[in-house]
Amino acid sequence: MDEPDAAAAQDRTGATPSGDGGRSVGAPETDDISRLVLQCAAPFFLKGLGGLAHLSGGDRLTALLTLAILEANVRHVVRDPVLALRHARFDSPPPDEMRRPVNVRALAESLSLPYDAARRRVAALEAAGVCVRTAKGVYIPNSALTTEANHQALIDGYQAMETLAADLSGVAPDFDLTGGAPCAADPPPMGAERLAVRVGVEYVLRFAERLAAIAGDVGQGLVLLAILHHNYAPVFSDPVLARRHGGLSDPPPDDLLAPISVLALAKTLGQPFETTRRQVNRLIRGRRCVRIPGGVIVSAQAMRTALARRALLAHVGDVQRAYGALARLGLTFGGNTTPSAPDD
Repeated sequence: MDEPDAAAAQDRTGATPSGDGGRSVGAPETDDISRLVLQCAAPFFLKGLGGLAHLSGGDRLTALLTLAILEANVRHVVRDPVLALRHARFDSPPPDEMRRPVNVRALAESLSLPYDAARRRVAALEAAGVCVRTAKGVYIPNSALTTEANHQALIDGYQAMETLAADLSGVAPDFDLTGGAPCAADPPPMGAERLAVRVGVEYVLRFAERLAAIAGDVGQGLVLLAILHHNYAPVFSDPVLARRHGGLSDPPPDDLLAPISVLALAKTLGQPFETTRRQVNRLIRGRRCVRIPGGVIVSAQAMRTALARRALLAHVGDVQRAYGALARLGLTFGGNTTPSAPDD
């Protein structure tokens, strides 16, 4: 039986958690663009999980578990600048003997998943040859990561990081994407997709943890995010409304939201209708969303809770932390960045 692994539950970036919910230095203090940042980030998160179908079989929870295994396996590589740059290219992944196995119970706890659900999914990954089990836990071998499908997934992930940065710069030109992090003087190796995607994986997993804290578990969190993104689409397509409702203090009123049906939600998430219906009903019972004519919405009242406000603000810090980490390694994506100090 797997034993709990405290290391898997620690802060994924190596930073010391703070009382502000993880907001990095440079994140807005009060009313900000946190709701706008979430709307830009939702497609990155949802489409990114869908892009791992070659590893996960198209199941987004399995995709999250796959990412969690990957992140735990190479966390020490990401945090070591020398190793991170040495293994930044697609053709230079960390060798299997460098990967640190993680146990399934720790994975389940980190994603707020029932242990049995995580165990079944990991067993399916093992049967498909996507992960390998050892006495210390599981890891994803290079044989699963050096395929053409995974190469394309890395390219897509890198482009998604570029798209998110461009979207944020487009809607909020003054937003400090890196949270004040200095940019390294030297650029990383050409073709550093693996480097960017590793940091993006840490961001996605932190995002998942935020969603699980709000919705009760990560599966319901995915549903909640998909509902919210659809609800807000007409609001944030209008520049005036986007400015008015982009921050913490003034969530869009319910009459401006676009409801989404359970059927449309199931198609968006690529999961069975019955599964989606059960998750939506649990969210309704938990007062995370409400049913109105035409479908379901996440009401303004639900978004005014202290938990939702903290998560929105902390998410801004998560975005800045990710792009700031890449800037320190010399990889920038445009937008507002802080140049490094010149050498004396």
